Amino acid sequence: MAVTTTYLEGTGDAVPATAFGKTAVKKFTIDTATTNVASGEVVKLMTIPSETAILAVWANVTTAEGGTLTIDVGDYTTSTDAVIDADGFLDGVNGNSVAISQSRTITLTEGTPNTIAPAYYAGKGYTAAGAYLGVLFNNAADAAVIDILVEMADLR
Repeated sequence: MAVTTTYLEGTGDAVPATAFGKTAVKKFTIDTATTNVASGEVVKLMTIPSETAILAVWANVTTAEGGTLTIDVGDYTTSTDAVIDADGFLDGVNGNSVAISQSRTITLTEGTPNTIAPAYYAGKGYTAAGAYLGVLFNNAADAAVIDILVEMADLR
């Protein structure tokens, strides 16, 4: 698995809430026309600090790829880039359709047992450092522009 750090950390715009505690929305723009992304590549968005909850994630495809493209958003270990849950927040977002997808929209699959996707539809808390948020490109991309918005809370 190739991991790119082109978009890591400081490229997002934080919008802190001021009155109700320590929450923020951070925006990352992935412009594959500027930096092509290979199939199977993970774009590293941000290191997740300890004592942080990721409450929700949105993918806003502002420019369609023009061909087959799906992406997943999930978490990975910082030390080895190992997958924790590659599609824990978003699974199979269509990068060839100008639209917004969000992690709070769930899919229930009835069975024994029933399953709900995405796994982190209600968010996920991180008590210790050691994970990052990444976008897995299931297909190569050279035209799509995708904004990823991350709503998070400082739990300290």
